[in-house]
Amino acid sequence: MASLAKSPWRGIIARAAAAFVVALTVSISAAAPTYAIENLRKYAGIVVDAKSGKILYEDQADSRRYPASVAKVMTLYVLFQELQAGNLSLNSKMTVSRHAAAAVPTKLGLRAGATISVEDAIKSLVTLSANDMSRVIAEHISGTEAKFAERMTATARALGMGSTTYRNASGLPDGGQVTTVRDQAILAIAVYQHFPNYYEFFQTRSFSYGKRTYGNHNRVLGYMGAVDGIKTGFINAAGSNLMTAARKDDRHVVVIAFGFNSAASRDEKVRQLVNTYFNKGRSGGYLQTAMVPVPGRQGSTQFALAQPNQQRKATFAMPTPMPEFRLAALVAANGAQPQAAVAVASAPAPAVSVAMPAPAPADLGLVPAAQAANALAAPSVPDYNSDVIGAWLSDTYKLGAPPSALGQTAPSAPLGIGPTSSNTQTPNVDPINTASAQTGSAQVAGWIVQIGAGPSEDGARTMLSDAARKVGSLGDFRSFVEPFDRNGKTFYRARFVGFGDRSAANAMCERLKGQDMQCLAMQG
Repeated sequence: MASLAKSPWRGIIARAAAAFVVALTVSISAAAPTYAIENLRKYAGIVVDAKSGKILYEDQADSRRYPASVAKVMTLYVLFQELQAGNLSLNSKMTVSRHAAAAVPTKLGLRAGATISVEDAIKSLVTLSANDMSRVIAEHISGTEAKFAERMTATARALGMGSTTYRNASGLPDGGQVTTVRDQAILAIAVYQHFPNYYEFFQTRSFSYGKRTYGNHNRVLGYMGAVDGIKTGFINAAGSNLMTAARKDDRHVVVIAFGFNSAASRDEKVRQLVNTYFNKGRSGGYLQTAMVPVPGRQGSTQFALAQPNQQRKATFAMPTPMPEFRLAALVAANGAQPQAAVAVASAPAPAVSVAMPAPAPADLGLVPAAQAANALAAPSVPDYNSDVIGAWLSDTYKLGAPPSALGQTAPSAPLGIGPTSSNTQTPNVDPINTASAQTGSAQVAGWIVQIGAGPSEDGARTMLSDAARKVGSLGDFRSFVEPFDRNGKTFYRARFVGFGDRSAANAMCERLKGQDMQCLAMQG
């Protein structure tokens, strides 16, 4: 009888345990990377003369690899952008979140709620390789680590790193976070060329914080009196990685070596490469072909390392809007009260007389077939023909200074407009309604906010950048450029996706129109 009396409790306990196991399984799967980790612990190496862009040695230079903690170099590159733009200083304080404090070692070990200066965070990355401080930097700049990773990837693309995708700020395991040693050589050159003053942090041999002193993990630092950094990395699936550079006697050589079974074997290989190829580097100034284009600036030089024997087309990095908590803090620091919807004002650009491209025709209706298809597919959607956007950018339109990393700096005046012909006519095309909302490479759902279209991809990305600068909350939505063809010519729509319903999309449109921008809400 006693056993029978206990059986209901046993059933309840068993069901509770089963529910716990299911919940735990769901939570683990939700937190797991989108892409499974595979074993990429295979050697890949490259040696590049940073003065000429010439490749002195390569082995599996374009094979996919995990960057591990070498990803922190891009984290610091983005942070240096913030410092250079004046959005942060080395004395700025950053707060440690619970997400940052929960990072797995190696880490500095600060508790949630603590603060750390930007300078100390930098030093903790280049010496200890602190994963928690990588998250602190990411969240302070972009609000979340995921948004910061998007910015890292956009910056990589703008630098010419076409095979690199970042998923986190630390380099912790994620099967979707991949790169090549060729791409990392570009970054190693760019971080020196673009931020020579901050580059000195990579030469830090030790860092004291609290009662502890941390040494630099790069055991090759100082080799031949030339090696000056940059970053080590290790995860099981990648092996031991190293990005380093040697500068001496007016030479500058970059060495990237990934995929070793031990740090000792990695360091020995890097020493061999430095010893073999350093004196083969150019002695003198940096050739134009070795200059990595600055993200956000027009570049047409032949960049030897990124795209050999090809003309490089400028790519614009999408700046991350300032997180609300930082924007509110800045407003309060200026003696004002935060408002519900903060519109970042742009200083007027200097007046420059330029020949702007002709606007799109105002009366561009849907062709009858498209009208019929739209009516059948979505009869509840109102007629948007009256909202056609005439936002166009010419292929020859060039931007001046790069957009501020947080959208706080007014863009400079255009550098000029390329030669135009009065006989050239733009095909009559409705940039909004000539194609389904789901055509192209990006599959979207929900509601879309389209801010314009034009004949160049860079022009469309510039529209997205400008919109994000003017309305900071657009940073909560994914931006993309959708190509479509009309009359034998390719055009590009600039869109933000992820709006839950029509009212949310329309509300965003109203905010954009309040900033003198055209906008159209539509269902995906």
